[in-house]
Amino acid sequence: MPEPIPKAIWPRAISSFRHKGYRVFLLGQALALLGTWVQGTAQRWLVLELTGDPFYVGLLGAVAGLPLLFFSLAGGILADRLPKVSFLIFIQALIMFQAMVFGLLIDLGLISFPAILVLALILGTGMAFEVPARQSLVFDLVGEEDITNGIAVHSVAFNLARFGGPALAGFLMQAGLMAECFYFKALSALAVIAALFYVKRMHPGFNRPLGNRKESARSDIMEVVFFIRKKPLLLMILLNIMGFGILLLPYSILLPSLGRDVLGLNAKYYGLMCAANGLGALLGAGFVAQFGHAQNRMKWWRFGAILFPSSIVAVSFSRSFLDACVILFLSGFVMVMCSTSAISLLQIHSSNELRGRIMGLFTTSFMGLFPFGSLIQGRLASIFGVRQTIFSCGLAALFLSMLLLSLNRKGARSVI
Repeated sequence: MPEPIPKAIWPRAISSFRHKGYRVFLLGQALALLGTWVQGTAQRWLVLELTGDPFYVGLLGAVAGLPLLFFSLAGGILADRLPKVSFLIFIQALIMFQAMVFGLLIDLGLISFPAILVLALILGTGMAFEVPARQSLVFDLVGEEDITNGIAVHSVAFNLARFGGPALAGFLMQAGLMAECFYFKALSALAVIAALFYVKRMHPGFNRPLGNRKESARSDIMEVVFFIRKKPLLLMILLNIMGFGILLLPYSILLPSLGRDVLGLNAKYYGLMCAANGLGALLGAGFVAQFGHAQNRMKWWRFGAILFPSSIVAVSFSRSFLDACVILFLSGFVMVMCSTSAISLLQIHSSNELRGRIMGLFTTSFMGLFPFGSLIQGRLASIFGVRQTIFSCGLAALFLSMLLLSLNRKGARSVI
């Protein structure tokens, strides 16, 4: 295994870059993530154009997210058992295939809402297995010393894509190039596949499972459950994240209706509105990369757990394109402050043998409950309106954060 470059050569904000395997992996991952955001933005707008009802955009989010609920923990178990890099290569090939089919159906004029749901289900299944393995691979590549920075820098790449992807999708859709949004995703998946082949050759040890595991899946699950029960900090974070998965994250499925039906925006400005959210997230990730070192991890988690739901409440009061962009920018910033600090704390306080499963639980909590939130918020928006739904869900999430932080403050301090 190659030795990392001495840490002093790299600024603290990018100290994880001293690991060459991580640099290569991050480059490929950044391009793949850009494609993911281009596809996701186009997919939601396409459903709204086909159906005209925000409920169906919520249904799309539910179908895409169901695999994350049911398979993310299984993905974490497989990440602990299987050759991790080869597993990721296979999943990325599946994701590339569904994007190609999506683009072809649009070009051939055969796209329909049921077809979109099937393809979204395939993508969601791939992501359910990919996310825990990818997150645990970051720890393998950078080690405990650089894990917070590694996660934060990965979050920078994720949120750079979150900023650039919607803007690019908006311009492509406005130019009548809907299918190209999905072809772009397919091509971008090749980048991360190439990077993973490089990591596989450079770090052959990362492509071996952690020992000869013969335990049943039930034993694997019970092992991680017992571990978390003894860790008040991990339990608090996961419970809070579960609430966010239902009450906060589904706000994204209401943005097309907020943009088109409430603010009167076209596809280009909808894309730019989403891009503002991504820009805030990008800068938030950079902030954590610079200032999220050991003594600040818990502080940024607590701030984010309060400020993220507060910002979603504020989104409901936006009255113009500029209002929405400013508030969504701030929301993206604090969301990443919260989620990056949470992932860092979970990774550091888990063991090597359980890290994949801990990340599987995080993915289940943060993204796996998204389907229920999407269905609920899509239906509420159809009945009561977009603004009222965003406001009420954000307020409920804020109360949840305040309650959990209050109940667990003492236990969390004892762990830190």
